[in-house]
Amino acid sequence: MITRKTFLIVAASLVLAALLIYANVLNGEFVFDDFEYVVENPLIRDLSQVSMSDPRQIGYLSFAVNYALGGEEPWGYHLVNIAIHAVNAVLVFLLVGAVLTALSGSDALEGRSFRIALLAAALFVVHPVQTQAVSYITQRFTSLSALFYLLAVLLYLRSRRLLEREQVPGRGYLLYALSLVSTLLAMRTKEISFTIPFIVAAAEAALMRGSRYGSRRFTFLIPFGALLLVIPLSLLGPEFGLLAPGEGIVETTRTDKLYDMQERSAYEYALTQTRMIVLYLKLLVVPAGQSVVRDIRASRTAGDPAVIGSLLFLAGLAALGWLLWRRGSRADAADGAGQRLAAAGIFWFFVTISVESSFIPIKDLFFEHRIYLPSAGFAAAAAVALTVLVDRVLRSWSERRRMWISLVVCLPLAAVTVVRNDVWTTELKLWDDVVRKVPNKAIGYNNRGTAYAKERQYELALRDLDRTIGFFPRSLDAVMPDWEDADLIPPNISKTYLTRGRIHLALGNTQLAERDFERAKKIFFPAGDLEEYFRTGDLYYQRGAYRHAIEEFSKVLDRDPENIDALNNRGNSYSQLEKYDAAVRDFDLVIGLDPGFALAYHNRGIAFAWMEQRERAVADFTRACSLGFAPACESIEIARQGGK
Repeated sequence: MITRKTFLIVAASLVLAALLIYANVLNGEFVFDDFEYVVENPLIRDLSQVSMSDPRQIGYLSFAVNYALGGEEPWGYHLVNIAIHAVNAVLVFLLVGAVLTALSGSDALEGRSFRIALLAAALFVVHPVQTQAVSYITQRFTSLSALFYLLAVLLYLRSRRLLEREQVPGRGYLLYALSLVSTLLAMRTKEISFTIPFIVAAAEAALMRGSRYGSRRFTFLIPFGALLLVIPLSLLGPEFGLLAPGEGIVETTRTDKLYDMQERSAYEYALTQTRMIVLYLKLLVVPAGQSVVRDIRASRTAGDPAVIGSLLFLAGLAALGWLLWRRGSRADAADGAGQRLAAAGIFWFFVTISVESSFIPIKDLFFEHRIYLPSAGFAAAAAVALTVLVDRVLRSWSERRRMWISLVVCLPLAAVTVVRNDVWTTELKLWDDVVRKVPNKAIGYNNRGTAYAKERQYELALRDLDRTIGFFPRSLDAVMPDWEDADLIPPNISKTYLTRGRIHLALGNTQLAERDFERAKKIFFPAGDLEEYFRTGDLYYQRGAYRHAIEEFSKVLDRDPENIDALNNRGNSYSQLEKYDAAVRDFDLVIGLDPGFALAYHNRGIAFAWMEQRERAVADFTRACSLGFAPACESIEIARQGGK
């Protein structure tokens, strides 16, 4: 297709562009759901803890590798996200090039075709709409699944090209097998990969018409069809006893998806998504007003003028794709390949966005990261359009000059991306941006208030949390919240009261703090449920099932964050798993709440001893001994001598 030297120059340029554009986020913090999925997720603390039952196993495994190499330093996670994005840009270049050569019947990617492929990759790597999938650590699920998705399709095309020409058939079958492996990895990273078999089938039907295999060529699709079972099995397997359920946030995410599918209206979601797809396209064309949260009203009837208008627009876009494919089939090789690539880009957009923007209900109606994979199709179609425009306006210019002029359009997009990335560097910047742009949603005030509390800016935090509570419904019955208030569920409301209670406690307002803590407990679960979680946690601990014990004690602490016994027992469970930093954090909290709790000093001393921090261990054992805990007195000399 192209020389190795040319490819290396292109790949290096795309990687460098990604690093330069996203460099400012390398110093960023953990934000939003990063705390649940990464910072406070015990399952990524040990590579062996990532279970085969996890529907997003490969994504969690990548976080576990990050943790093993750099602990909780955010820059390492950001660097991996940027690297994934850079690789994806290179894959877009290769995939667009492969489609163009297949459509034109050429063996070389040169001239206009090379320019289109390069421009598509450049648009993909610099576009501001990608920031949520790249700068938001948790959305590695999206970018990593996109990597395997793009790779699977590219490997399929390469393998079929080799097999059609009978050139090194062994290599062709190897690439085919690797395409299947990449498909499986994609499906074990995020559910958006469900559509890979359909894209591969379309590629087979459209690009391999003159196959030497005749109708037998469709047998290549059978293994991909079988892989369609992977995602449904991952989600539903535990429900039928086919797979063991996951733990922690893994299982919560899976069950939440099933709950939304069962309880929310697929009809209303589908109607609303017609508008959301148009909004995604608008962001791709004019990337202005980006926000991690949007104030969106759901559409509930097919007669909604916005739905009708959106359907007409999307039908027109689909018709344009069909027309371009038909016209491209009749045009000469160069022009026809470009037109049919644009049509393929439109088709790619609709297929790849279908999992999250069709009839499968998800409580969040809109998220910018959902456009990450579909944007590859947009980039291809836009690259064709821009190339045609440049060629018509600058007919007398050389191919090289036209290429540089085409790439100029990427500069303002890159500048907007750099600016947008700054929002993702801290919690305060992110949620301040949300409050400024979406002042009528509780989540912005709640999360900004929590961020202020972390910075000990308590007055500002109270102001935001008071505003958040003003959004809460007066009645908290078991009815599912509307689409517009999907986040106003008892667990989230309870957390807001807990956060405000902690702030009151820090300010010395004991009565106000106790009142908020009591509200939090009543809203979420009655005391009997907390006692059941505690008993279950104790039982797991006694049986040596420490990860399950941590999960149960964490449930108690979610509702009652000052439960000293739950903190102490969870700390002991962490120690048993050799996660001493986490254990020390829990014992610190216990001692902060009750400075006279001798057992917590003793347990923290044990953790310090295993961490080989002898002086701190001796100090804790001495303190526990002075408080009358006899076993600690015996531990003092052992710790001094370096024993554990």
